[in-house]
Amino acid sequence: MERLQEAVAVHLGLTSAQAAQRPIRIIQFGEGNFLRAFVDWIVQQLNNKGLFGGNVAVVQPLENGRVHVLEDQERLYTVILEGLKDGKPVRSHELIDSIGKTVDPYKDWDGFLALADDPDTQIIISNTTEAGIAVNDGDKVTDQPPAGYPAKLAHLLKRRFDRSLPGFLIMPCELIADNGPTLHRALINVAERFGWGKDFIDWLDRENTFVSTLVDRIVPGYPREDAQELWEKLGYEDQNMVKAEPFLLWVVAGDQTAQRKVDELLPARKAGIDLVTCDDVQPYRERKVYLLNGPHTTMAQVARLAGFKTVGQVMGDKTMRSFITCEMEEEIIPVQTLPKEELENFAAAVRERFDNPFVQHSLDSIGLNSVAKFVSRLLPLVTANVEQGRGLPKRIVLALSCLLWIYGGKAGDAVKIQDDQKVIDAFREAAGQEDFVNRILSDASIWGHDLTRIAGLVEAVQKNLDDLADRGVQPLIDRLA
Repeated sequence: MERLQEAVAVHLGLTSAQAAQRPIRIIQFGEGNFLRAFVDWIVQQLNNKGLFGGNVAVVQPLENGRVHVLEDQERLYTVILEGLKDGKPVRSHELIDSIGKTVDPYKDWDGFLALADDPDTQIIISNTTEAGIAVNDGDKVTDQPPAGYPAKLAHLLKRRFDRSLPGFLIMPCELIADNGPTLHRALINVAERFGWGKDFIDWLDRENTFVSTLVDRIVPGYPREDAQELWEKLGYEDQNMVKAEPFLLWVVAGDQTAQRKVDELLPARKAGIDLVTCDDVQPYRERKVYLLNGPHTTMAQVARLAGFKTVGQVMGDKTMRSFITCEMEEEIIPVQTLPKEELENFAAAVRERFDNPFVQHSLDSIGLNSVAKFVSRLLPLVTANVEQGRGLPKRIVLALSCLLWIYGGKAGDAVKIQDDQKVIDAFREAAGQEDFVNRILSDASIWGHDLTRIAGLVEAVQKNLDDLADRGVQPLIDRLA
């Protein structure tokens, strides 16, 4: 079997040398599976269509990173798309040659700073995990490099400022709300702590464009279990290949000037890529959290009690599929702010993603930290339905009831509980009391506020628990499907 770079030259008529002639237009903090199957894949599509003509410089954000593994393959790797699109199976692979440079700032600090010197480079993208956009109080101006991402980026921007070059379009992809303004504030914090003065901070505000983003693509990552089989099909070994679903969405929010800049520098829509520019990410964030993550959380409670193991099994069962569809259509879509047709189209796309036959999405995995997930993904929907006069959403209330059943120890070893120990202890203590439901739902330390104040919720949950004890979960599912 050939090495990847040899296979590229022989089988595909491409060489990494040809790709390297493109200028670096993006600095990307993060070399993980997601960015390589999302941002770098998008750049590849733009280059393929002659719309971008640029490459990405990938910066390793952590000391124990893996840019050296990319370098071993001359920065070439394969993205494998598997899933459903418009109801039809998609299985494709594509060589990605859009990474033109890799830098490990822990080994080459000067090389990292030099990225700021190229006037062709106009965009900065990051995905350093949700905890990445936080100032590390231990970082010092003399550190080479500092530990925190904001401090690393601040040094790069200071170099850009010192060279009297224009600023960047800065597009953080970390999965936190308002990631653009949050990163902006962190950079100002670092600049002030490092004593860099008003001129630099003014340049940071004036010359750089910060946008907020929401990224959406399921990326299972490196296909370890079937790697050898895939190598045989590809005709070469690829230690960096990554699987992803066909679905992709990138929502970018900013003012009108920022939106025009995004469309100018990253013309993804011209390539048929679903990049949405808007004033506010929040409605799209809510759409994703409530219509994709919300039903996932419902499945992790209700479907596991019914014996299901994966999302695919849930969607393959006629009754469970109807249950989830009804939850989307009757309890989630009516309380969202985006247009109904747009929400219905997204819900249909989500169900198609749930149907993906190539991804075995474990309900036990989704069930990790179920209480916090219920609070963020489903509890706001309970409140919204009640406040809008729609009454208690029965399927979501059943999910809450099943959560109490599981965490209260009634499911035994049949359903795994993986959560913060304080949460587990609180449920165990309350479960030993006669007024379990009232006691646990009133615990604001768990839910954020006293849920017993929601009219009828205690009674509805208690009724569900009584029915679970008498008949099990299936009749409850049947009734609501």
